[in-house]
Amino acid sequence: MGRTMTIKRLAFVAMISGLLAGCGTSATIKKVEDQQVDDLKASATTKPVQLTKVVVKLKRGEHVGAWEAGILCIPHGDLSWKGGRLNIESEEFTEAFKEELEKHSFKTVGDSNALFDDPSTWKSEILVAGMINELKANICYPMAGFGNFSNSKGKAFIKVDWQVYSILDRSVVHTVSTEGAYQSDSGPVDGGDSVAVLNAFSQATRNLLADSTFREIVSRGGESVKKTTIKAGENTILRTESSKSIGSEPKEWADAVVTVFAGRGHGSGFVIADNLILTNHHVVSESNSVAIQFNSGLRLIGKVIASNSGRDVAVVRIDGAMPKHFRLSKSIPAVGSEVYAIGSPRNEKFHSTVSKGIVSGVRNEHNKFFIQSDVNILPGNSGGPLVDKTGTVVGVAVSGMFINDAPQGINFFIPVSDALQSLGMAM
Repeated sequence: MGRTMTIKRLAFVAMISGLLAGCGTSATIKKVEDQQVDDLKASATTKPVQLTKVVVKLKRGEHVGAWEAGILCIPHGDLSWKGGRLNIESEEFTEAFKEELEKHSFKTVGDSNALFDDPSTWKSEILVAGMINELKANICYPMAGFGNFSNSKGKAFIKVDWQVYSILDRSVVHTVSTEGAYQSDSGPVDGGDSVAVLNAFSQATRNLLADSTFREIVSRGGESVKKTTIKAGENTILRTESSKSIGSEPKEWADAVVTVFAGRGHGSGFVIADNLILTNHHVVSESNSVAIQFNSGLRLIGKVIASNSGRDVAVVRIDGAMPKHFRLSKSIPAVGSEVYAIGSPRNEKFHSTVSKGIVSGVRNEHNKFFIQSDVNILPGNSGGPLVDKTGTVVGVAVSGMFINDAPQGINFFIPVSDALQSLGMAM
């Protein structure tokens, strides 16, 4: 244990210390009040929380405080940040975070000591990441004159910008900044330098737990955190007067599947009427207009005329009639039936990729039905159609399970009838 603590301590000093000749300039350590944290009323539906990472964002060489020596803790040199922007994957930060949450009856998942993928993280509904953008510390080594940098004490201040990500909503649903400070009131201890910083981080964590919005997010288990937004449709009538329905031949299907571009990313979509394309809400996001590219390479601008963020579906209208459209199923296919997914996985150059699988099950998640299939889909397939062997659309691709970026053959699709119903569109 002694050797390990010595290595950690030396790593800490090497990370933030620039020992300059002469007297150092001590940092002003701001006092931070502890916000009142009431125990969260835990229930079967309380959302589990996982800390994904802590990022330190300080400029290289930025002054953070002083290292001090002697019984009177006289400054002997400056502490400067040497790492610039650095991802800290320290189990100490994670354990400090978990300890504070569990003290107040919050559910946590994730084992910082796991050498491989931790299955418990699959249960997490809320991911939390912290960015430390301000760090001040004065660390005193009373026996430094005798070459003893083992025992120390100190005081530290930390400001953390938190982001809270909802798995269910697939987006950051809350951002908040909190502060923490610590000052040792006792004598020097082994590893007192890191103790000061970690205790300041712990107070910043407690002040996150006191944030009313964060508490509301965690307590609303089994529900979407974001308020569902519904954009009213404009003439969202499924007219198929001038277009021809797609048949059962797979070579035809690409004619009614498109790639949707919004912002920096892309997704997929498919033609459901003369001038309407169905896709995911998370593909178009809050855009009013998106670029639509057809299998032929033709690219047009479409207008987002209807969307439902809670069901994650949206409709885009194109000026002018399209030659072909998909037939839509009012029912959910039977488990074991053959299905095909079509879309633009990973890169737009793979547009109209067709993959085959079966219906693995029908799931009810948070009072919403999903078709589960082992058919191969990847990022970029979102919004694309799931069709049966007759070429009829039964579902809309929405998500898949990945571990270390590897697909697991567990993918989910919104029943197309549910998608249209959520948009107020009759089939």
